[in-house]
Amino acid sequence: MKDLIIVGASNAARDVLQVVKEINKVKATWNIKGFVADSGLDIHTLTNGDFHIMGSIDQWTPKPGEEYVCAIADPNAKRIVTQRLGDKGAKFANIIHPNVEINDYCSLGEGVILYRDAVIGPNAVLGNHVHVNTKIAHDCRIGDYTTVSILAAILGYVTIGSGVFVSAGSTIIPHIAIGDNAYIGAGSVVITNVAGNTKVFGNPARETR
Repeated sequence: MKDLIIVGASNAARDVLQVVKEINKVKATWNIKGFVADSGLDIHTLTNGDFHIMGSIDQWTPKPGEEYVCAIADPNAKRIVTQRLGDKGAKFANIIHPNVEINDYCSLGEGVILYRDAVIGPNAVLGNHVHVNTKIAHDCRIGDYTTVSILAAILGYVTIGSGVFVSAGSTIIPHIAIGDNAYIGAGSVVITNVAGNTKVFGNPARETR
């Protein structure tokens, strides 16, 4: 088994812990050493004493043989934390639930998290530290650090930039382009391109402050 450290201590980290445990039920793959985080939930209590926060990110020094997964949903925080640990030599694992469907002709970066029942379609490309909790259709491009939430629908030939947050239940129709660091609000239906550093909400989705 390989040593794994979960980075972050939010509700997302609890979800990732369960994904790792589900992987181990199918095949003993990961020795979960614990969590590294600057702040967050009381992991020790919430896991009935099974795990705890071993140290802060700034103080932590990765050791040879350890692998990491960044269980932080916020794209900007994810970028900062993975770069800080990466500069210290941390190696990031892909964490993929056993029930995920991955097409033979897609491409995944490093540090990718695919939650239960996610589907990655033909010729889709996912960058580094992308989190997906839904279906990504054929020929989509998802940039580094992007998070795609539960029940979102990412249809064919969509291009999503780096650092984008796609909220739960949103729909992006085919051939749409989403710029870097955009935010797609919950339940939005995106039918036109979205510029970078823009927040959109609604049906159809419109820019909002």
